[in-house]
Amino acid sequence: MSKEPREIELKLGLDPADVRRVKRFLGRVFGGAAPVARALVSVYFDTPELALRTRGISLRVRRVGRRYVQTVKVADGQTAGIFDRPEWEHTVSGPDPDLSQTKGTALEHVVSKRISDSLRPIFQTSIRRTTFRLSHSGSQIDASVDEGFVKAGKRRAPLCELELERVRGETERLFSVAKALDCVVPLRLCVKSKADCGYELLRRHGAGAEPAAAVHLLKSFTSEEAFRVIGRQCLGELIRNEPSMLGGGGEALHRMRIALRRLRAAIATFSRMVGDRHCAMIKADLAWVTGELGPARDLDVFIAEVLTPLRKRHIKAPGFPEICRDFEERRTTAYRDAATAIRSHRYRKLTLDTAEWLETGPWTRSRSHFTHKQCVRPILKYAVEQLARRHRKLRNGPPVGLRDLSPVERHKLRIRGKTLRYATECFADLFTKPKSVRRRKAALSALKDLQASLGALNDVATRESLAAHVALSMRRGSKVSSPLAKAFSAGVIFGEQDARIAQLLESAERAYARLLKTKPFWK
Repeated sequence: MSKEPREIELKLGLDPADVRRVKRFLGRVFGGAAPVARALVSVYFDTPELALRTRGISLRVRRVGRRYVQTVKVADGQTAGIFDRPEWEHTVSGPDPDLSQTKGTALEHVVSKRISDSLRPIFQTSIRRTTFRLSHSGSQIDASVDEGFVKAGKRRAPLCELELERVRGETERLFSVAKALDCVVPLRLCVKSKADCGYELLRRHGAGAEPAAAVHLLKSFTSEEAFRVIGRQCLGELIRNEPSMLGGGGEALHRMRIALRRLRAAIATFSRMVGDRHCAMIKADLAWVTGELGPARDLDVFIAEVLTPLRKRHIKAPGFPEICRDFEERRTTAYRDAATAIRSHRYRKLTLDTAEWLETGPWTRSRSHFTHKQCVRPILKYAVEQLARRHRKLRNGPPVGLRDLSPVERHKLRIRGKTLRYATECFADLFTKPKSVRRRKAALSALKDLQASLGALNDVATRESLAAHVALSMRRGSKVSSPLAKAFSAGVIFGEQDARIAQLLESAERAYARLLKTKPFWK
């Protein structure tokens, strides 16, 4: 059986002001044939109900000079900059789709008479593409600078990106070129195709926070394939939330932190397979950016869950309004610091390095018999082993009651529970029998409640640390100068948090007891 044709490319966001420098660099450094410039107008087709989009398929007809080319693509739902997806192209006679050319494509068994009769143009892209053919370390790469716009009805949005498509050779060469270019102008991984941008414009989606989509694994996957799917999705979620976070979006910042935690948990779950010489550096950089986003998130939660309710009850308390303003200033500073980190070269390098490591890292081509054995191992067997191991580790501790644990010990228990929860969610599609589904839902409910209670207890410790700043010192120039006002306000905050500890401990104990009663869903 022949393999379906595939398109493998790396997409990078580009500032229009940097286009000339990128073209000059590509022409001078890599040389080769003169660049080819073309005008490309592509019209995308779907039904009013977006039946093709729902099935993860895109259909377009592109005018290239005097020719029309029809393209069918399958959406890559777990992309993180690298697009590796089936693609079928056929020359057609005019600007409308020719459905007789869909045989052997993803559309073959999708296009019914109803869908065929309902297809209509829904948006179009107009692009000026300048393509350089690069020869690099025995590989050939087409580097295309795309400038133009996407238009849906009366709405339009600019497009400016760089596509590096593998013509011949190793995929890792795409990343080598990208890193060389990033030293010339700032580049960011793109996780959205032009079709994605068009559908977003059609639905009038702005740059809001984007929640994580469910991970879908096939039972036929190897462990290597499964880890790559999970890793791509986590990295993609991180990148998709950058624009909203840079605009001050608190929910987007929260989603970025969740994506980072999930990626770190996935690395821990597959550590025996992916623990190569680059893994430690990736983990260190992921921990760095998590830490850079932490203060802004802590202050968001502190202000929303502590100060705002207290302000309503203590609006006339001495110094309290000034303290609230002080923490608002702290949050503004924290967001500015977080944005600086996300705009930094270190962060851009981290995303490129992580994407490269997921696709072509040393672990993917290791000659070690042990690593190779882990990579080709069926994911179903690996999942059973990991779930049993992490479930056992969580059930066997702590040696004392939750109430007797220190905050540090409770935090460690929370991390173990969180890792098991993420593994449970990621491996859900592998265990689909009704009994397994019931058991998984019961375990997941207990894990979520345990994580929520232990997380809230961890937040209390963080909030008490923040409140200590009130008692000890305020910002220079703060209007809150009275020691009495400081002590009163700090005391109110401490009192409110202490009152929650007993309740949260009780909730955590109930959730942990429920977890102990659940039966393994992977058996």
